[in-house]
Amino acid sequence: MGERAQATVEYAGVGLLVLALLLVATAATRARLTRAAGGDAAYLELAAREAPRFVAERGDGEHPVDFRRCRNPACARSGRPVLYVHGVRRDGFTYLEYWEYLPDSRTAHSHIPAFDGYHRDDWEGVIVKLRDDGTVVGARASAHLGWNGRHPWWELRSGDWAGYPATVYRASGSHAGSLRPAAIDLAGDRWDGSLPQQPPQLLPADQARRGAPAFDPDATPPWSKQVWSDPEAVTTGPPGSRATYAHYARWWSDLCLLC
Repeated sequence: MGERAQATVEYAGVGLLVLALLLVATAATRARLTRAAGGDAAYLELAAREAPRFVAERGDGEHPVDFRRCRNPACARSGRPVLYVHGVRRDGFTYLEYWEYLPDSRTAHSHIPAFDGYHRDDWEGVIVKLRDDGTVVGARASAHLGWNGRHPWWELRSGDWAGYPATVYRASGSHAGSLRPAAIDLAGDRWDGSLPQQPPQLLPADQARRGAPAFDPDATPPWSKQVWSDPEAVTTGPPGSRATYAHYARWWSDLCLLC
C-alpha cells in the first residue's frame, strides 16, 4: 500500500508538471499571436532599423506631417517629419511600407493650378523588401502613377527593386520619390540640390486609418492602394488601376533624346 500511495503521489506530481508546462506553452502561444495580431505597431521596431533617409529638393523643403494634427502646407515647413508604417508578410517576405502625407502637390512650377497638376493632399511612399533572415532585397519609391526602382516609374516594371539602403530623393512640388537624383518626375528632370531632413517619427498606419478624413480624389490614401495588401503591385493607385497616363511619360522619355 505504501508503494502504491507513493506512486500515486509521483503520478500526481508528474501530472501537475505537465499541466504547468501546457499552461506556459499556451501563454507563450497567446503572446506570440498577440504580437502577430498587433497590427502595424508590431513592425515599428524593425521599421526603425530600416527607415529610409530622405533629402528634399532645394526650393521645396517640405516634409511629411501627421494629417490628424494639421493639413495646412505651412505645417510641412516646420517640426519633425512623420512617416506612417505598414507591414505586410507575403510569400516568405516582409515588406515595410513607409507612407508620407503632405498637404498638397504640384508637378509643374508655373503657380497656375490648372497647369501645375495641383491637388490638395499628397501620399507618397517607400517600400523596403526583406527576406525572413532580415536580408534586404531592395526598395522602391512612389512617383506619380508608378514606382522608381532600378528603372523609371513610367515603365511600370514588376519586381523592380533598387539597391538599399540608399538615400531617398524627394522632388520639389510633386514630392515624387526616387533612389537616385535623376528623372524623378519626367525624363530630363534635373535635381536642383539637396536639403537633408531630420530622422522621422514612425507611426502605425493602420491606427491612423481609423477615423481618417476624406482626401482629395487625386490623392489615394495608402489603405486604398493596391500595394496595401499587394506590395508587389506596379501602380500607386487602387486595385484595378492601370496607370494609363504613365504611357505619356514613357512617350516623352522616348522623344527626349537629350535627356
